[in-house]
Amino acid sequence: MRARAVRTAAAAICLAGSAGGAAAQDPAGAVLRPRTAAEDLQLFSQVLNQIRVNHPDTVDTHTLFMAAVEGMIRAADPHSYVIPAQRLSPEKERELRAGRLHPVPVSFSFIGGSPVVVSVAPGSAAARLDILPGDLLVAIDGDAVTAESPDELEIVLAGPKGSGVTLTLERRRLDGSLARVERHVTRERVEEASAVPAAFLLDPQTGYVRITTFVGEKVAEDTERALRALEAAGMRRVVIDLRDNGGGSVAEAARIAGAFLPAGSVVYTAEGRKPQISDVGRVKRAFWRSEKAYPVALLINGGTASASELVAGALQDHDRAIVVGHPSFGKALLMQAFPLSDGSVMWLVVGHLRTPCGRIIQRQYRGITARDYFRLGREARDRAGRETCRTDAGRTVYGGGGIYPDVVLPEVEPDPLWLARARELELPVQWAGAYAGSGALPDSPETFASSPSLPAAALADFRALAEKAGVRVPESADADRVLARSLARTVAGVKWGAAGYYRVAAVLDPEVEAARRELGKE
Repeated sequence: MRARAVRTAAAAICLAGSAGGAAAQDPAGAVLRPRTAAEDLQLFSQVLNQIRVNHPDTVDTHTLFMAAVEGMIRAADPHSYVIPAQRLSPEKERELRAGRLHPVPVSFSFIGGSPVVVSVAPGSAAARLDILPGDLLVAIDGDAVTAESPDELEIVLAGPKGSGVTLTLERRRLDGSLARVERHVTRERVEEASAVPAAFLLDPQTGYVRITTFVGEKVAEDTERALRALEAAGMRRVVIDLRDNGGGSVAEAARIAGAFLPAGSVVYTAEGRKPQISDVGRVKRAFWRSEKAYPVALLINGGTASASELVAGALQDHDRAIVVGHPSFGKALLMQAFPLSDGSVMWLVVGHLRTPCGRIIQRQYRGITARDYFRLGREARDRAGRETCRTDAGRTVYGGGGIYPDVVLPEVEPDPLWLARARELELPVQWAGAYAGSGALPDSPETFASSPSLPAAALADFRALAEKAGVRVPESADADRVLARSLARTVAGVKWGAAGYYRVAAVLDPEVEAARRELGKE
């Protein structure tokens, strides 16, 4: 009888807990009034009191409170988070923000409490190390990961400029098996390098400009310099490549959009619960004397996020560019830091950004798990059920889940399993280092990019290296084509850095060619 009473009490407690924050129901199923905040605070107090009175262990009350705080913030949205005071390193953070320490150029999000790679800064040395979105960080220099938020992890990983850190990553292969890979990553600031590592003519009239980030204060200057050089070389239309550009400064994004829009044009609108969050970003003339008049194609994909989505949305809404590629990630939020009374810091989403015609860029995060929210960031998404608005010319465009392209390209085929395994072992980089130093390459990336092919002997040499490492590369025309493209990009990056890599990658990329063809239809 006593056991039955305990089970009944336990069931009652579970039911009370499930009612928190929602409309209560009577036994007949009729919906009653929603619970008030005061009632839920009372519920919280009841739970805390029961733990203190009945739990056999001595539990620190502040630890319980912080667990509740972290749980509330995680429930609000996938991007807000808190750094508890006991894990903060104020001195190291000050050193990092002052530029005396350098970060690891890899962005992480925490999914289910674990850090997962979202992107690697294009143009960084880490970008050539085969670190992939979705890789799970399991150790730092052999030690377990203790950080519990992206900001905290950035501080933990920071160190002197040029120093390195070993990241142990867990990766799920195409066949479902798991692999552990180690990557020695150099600490560097991507804003110290040019945000435009590649700018050249695809043909006598079509330019190509790759913008890898909006972090820093010279992105617009780098872009302006690249456009002027291409204009002088005869450019009459341009492909702007924003793929895998994870964003950065909203001000720099507005300046880039201002290269192609008249002064005073709306680039974005911001809205939040508080009036001071509301804002309208407009084009202001800087070094652009007037807007560029030639046709523009914007390349985007699932890694195009935040400020880069503002550029794509603004040019699409004003009918100033044709957007080509795949739906962008769908992240356009304003965040603000709030210090808490115990010394902790809470980073909270305080506003949303809209495109000029009124579309919300932010992808829906209600009703799905945080893991699915990030996992679906790069998956194919159609326009069914999306909100719509009209461009200046009256075209229908779609929001509510990133920027939806005017021309959607076929999904990129994943690398075959043999190539994925070769990259896990860093075989392409090892081989490219030796090949680049053999004297077999031309003197400039421009010459190599004009015909970025590798001889059959080079492919056979890589096959032999892979065979020794236990990776069999198939003997077929398809395998040769995939291998030649991959090795050409890698060897260009090893020989000439980001400029060589992006130039050769663009020449070999069917999506760049598709964007160029769309411009040819103008």
